[in-house]
Amino acid sequence: MRLVRATSWGQEKQNTALSQKAPSRDHAKRCDVIRPWHALTILILISLTPALAADLRLVLAVEPNSIDPHVHNFGGNKSFMKNLFETLTVIGANGRPEPNLATSWTLIDDTTWDITLRPDVTFSDGTKFTADDVAFTLRRALEVPSTVTTFAEYVKSIARAEVIGPHRLRLHTNGPFPLLPEYMASIGIVSRAHGETTTSDYNNGKGAIGTGPFRLVSWARADRLVMQRNERYWGAKPAWNTATFRYVKNASSRLATLLAGDADLIDTVSVQDLERLRNDKRFVVISGLSADIVGFVFDKREQPSPKITGNDGQPLAANPFHDKRVRAAVDLAIDRDAIRDRVMNGQSAPDNQFMSPGQYGHDPSLPPTRHDPLEAKRLLAEAGYPNGFRLTMHCQNDRFVNDAAICQAIAQMLTRAGIATTPEVMPHAVWVPRANKKEFSFFTTFWTFDTPEPSIVLISQFATADAARGRGAFNRGVYSNPEFDSVLEKALTMTDRDKREKLLIQATGIAIRDHATVPLHHQFNIEAMTTRVRHTPRADGHIMAADITPADQ
Repeated sequence: MRLVRATSWGQEKQNTALSQKAPSRDHAKRCDVIRPWHALTILILISLTPALAADLRLVLAVEPNSIDPHVHNFGGNKSFMKNLFETLTVIGANGRPEPNLATSWTLIDDTTWDITLRPDVTFSDGTKFTADDVAFTLRRALEVPSTVTTFAEYVKSIARAEVIGPHRLRLHTNGPFPLLPEYMASIGIVSRAHGETTTSDYNNGKGAIGTGPFRLVSWARADRLVMQRNERYWGAKPAWNTATFRYVKNASSRLATLLAGDADLIDTVSVQDLERLRNDKRFVVISGLSADIVGFVFDKREQPSPKITGNDGQPLAANPFHDKRVRAAVDLAIDRDAIRDRVMNGQSAPDNQFMSPGQYGHDPSLPPTRHDPLEAKRLLAEAGYPNGFRLTMHCQNDRFVNDAAICQAIAQMLTRAGIATTPEVMPHAVWVPRANKKEFSFFTTFWTFDTPEPSIVLISQFATADAARGRGAFNRGVYSNPEFDSVLEKALTMTDRDKREKLLIQATGIAIRDHATVPLHHQFNIEAMTTRVRHTPRADGHIMAADITPADQ
């Protein structure tokens, strides 16, 4: 991406922007003199408003692996990022982009967006937020050094950022890029003054300067992360003076902190603990359907797959999962309803695709999920595996609700259908580099949706891998289908929203009917909290301290 600074402002074209709302601000009143007889009253008032000075204590399952908002496209990082760093847009309840740091965006022609930024915003260190910071951020998100998958796919289509005023810039794209406002809801804006540094400096706090409601105080890996309210924040101030995020992977240990009074809220509550918590008047339990979906990925290469053997333990001459019939057999072997009822305690919604009914991009014509182990065995025999084969499947044990238990259940179901399956579970931090090296044959995945439409998952998970074009960054199963690629490319450049949805539905249908993957279910985001606080789980599962309020407010 090339950065260009214009020497003149030019004339703005008529703006079709969304309306801008003036931010609310707190104006504290101070008394210069405190009379002695007022002291007791003041102490009582302070005790009655603990939210203004109290520490919010959260105990969460998934820790970020970096404070750098651009270095790793990982759920733990995305969940934490918006506490410190804001985005140009946010996705509203209607699924459409709404103003955040950007107050308006206008498509001037097929490849030019005019962006107007919110004035009078400062970073947490007091420096002014300007268009220079946005231009720098977009370039950095594309070029940040990383050994994992970055956010480059969100900005690959931006050819250059043209700064034409302190709070105005134009983004020139390589071709039509109608989803730019949606994608900008995923890119955390950093300070040019502090951002030209290494990821390690973000992690130690030197570069972690954002415009968000909190600022970083300290981060002790595998333990806790402490933030303090950003008093320079342009919007409504958070209720909490400080927010402490503790990270505890084990669900029972998270529950223990809540029961002991050491946490105000915990997330990813075990489904086995729901009844106990709901019967305890000290706590409130709230669950909400997640936009994210649990599923499984095949190694679809034609060459022998690393974790598949014959029943004699010897390598096979070809990869069974290269055959669509074998992939279909795996899908039929899985009883999603049984997993919902017996493993998830009712806290999942089985699905046959990525988007839920009623969401943009949902395909109602796809056949419903079906459990038919006899048909699975027939397909295996038809594909040349009447006696099945041996498989080691690989699963995370700290990434989504009941991940290890789901893995065990799926292994048993595949074994009953004729594929002798051994589950192997591991932490997400171990799983990622091995999955990236294509060491697995059949493995869990957790599709997270930053926008309420399927394009970014289709681009990153199923498009034929092409790093230069930002395609297939997470395509760890090496899926490649020219028909799918062609339809997806048409969708990504289609400016008509309704026609774009039809193309995205068509692309989704191609991948699902080709059994490119095995969607399992949308899980529920389950949180438990004391009666001191109030919070509603987000569809994306992200926890932002500013969204949590004292129960008495």
